[in-house]
Amino acid sequence: MPIPGSLRSCPPKLRLVSGLLAILAIVTGCAAPVDGTARVGSREVDPAAFFAGPVPTYGLPVSSEDVDALAYLRAIRRIDPCGLLTREDLAKIGEIGSVGTLFAFDECDVDVKVPGEADRRYVSVDLTLAHVNGEPVAFQAAGLPVYEAFPGTCDYLLPMDLSRLPGAPPMRGLDRSFVRIGLIADGNCEFVQRLVRALAPRVATLHVPLRDAVATYPAQVAEHDPCHVLAALRGQVGHWDAQDSRPYQCDFVLQRLGFDATPLRVSLEPQAYDLATETRTRLDRGGVEVYVDQATCTAATFVGAELRRKLVGGDFVTTGDVVIRPAVVVDAGPGHCDAAVAVAAAASKFYA
Repeated sequence: MPIPGSLRSCPPKLRLVSGLLAILAIVTGCAAPVDGTARVGSREVDPAAFFAGPVPTYGLPVSSEDVDALAYLRAIRRIDPCGLLTREDLAKIGEIGSVGTLFAFDECDVDVKVPGEADRRYVSVDLTLAHVNGEPVAFQAAGLPVYEAFPGTCDYLLPMDLSRLPGAPPMRGLDRSFVRIGLIADGNCEFVQRLVRALAPRVATLHVPLRDAVATYPAQVAEHDPCHVLAALRGQVGHWDAQDSRPYQCDFVLQRLGFDATPLRVSLEPQAYDLATETRTRLDRGGVEVYVDQATCTAATFVGAELRRKLVGGDFVTTGDVVIRPAVVVDAGPGHCDAAVAVAAAASKFYA
């Protein structure tokens, strides 16, 4: 069964299939070889940067445990997943051609050219929260225990002990931070294990890359907090589930006068622009375009420019007919479309 407490309930391979084939076909055709001058993830980073600064609570009453949990979510947002695997790490395995954060902001897909193989392999690297108490250790890498992420797949969890970074509060809950590594549409476990062993020394020493304007893959929206919308909802938040929120998911209950309490989830995530705009109802809320699924009461508003793959040499590559843009997505559940639309419109103003 899946590891309890994992950030997502299904393997990345299943999550990505819907839009993956089109993306990979385009990238394979346009990603030109690059020379060896660029060095991915080579910048030196101050380890104190990940927990620096006060944790915003948006004027809401929270416990010290909530503040600590939010500090870890922010630290994960400050890590650039595309900088975790470097060309130096993979020198004996293959050559990185391009990277992209096109499916989730805490995930990076990396295309790797392996010597002697005609087709590129696509590696998924993402930051996740899970607890593995009682789960068997699959193997050891750089002194770290490595776990299977899901039975029957070749995804592995590599623990990343952020509590050892300067300024980190103690870890109080069961969930811990991990780097999850796997292959997209490929089941070569031996190859993934080689990748894990290549990455493990960097994770063991917490030599992790910072997400900023000069990151391996910069994405401005990904630097932001999905709970920022709470600043615009003061007096309307019945409960903020801070400890069960995730780096790019904010769970809370909207309590408005004259309305039933509505549990909401606000997410920051890449979305296929054409699919969303063609299949959902377009509404205007104070000059903000909101696209809502009337059946599920899921509302989305787009808050950034098109996301594109990035070649190791520094150039960006268009994804052709598949346009993917950052979005604020609000899930309210059937019967609560008005709440979803209102919160999506309010949230979008923080990321424009």
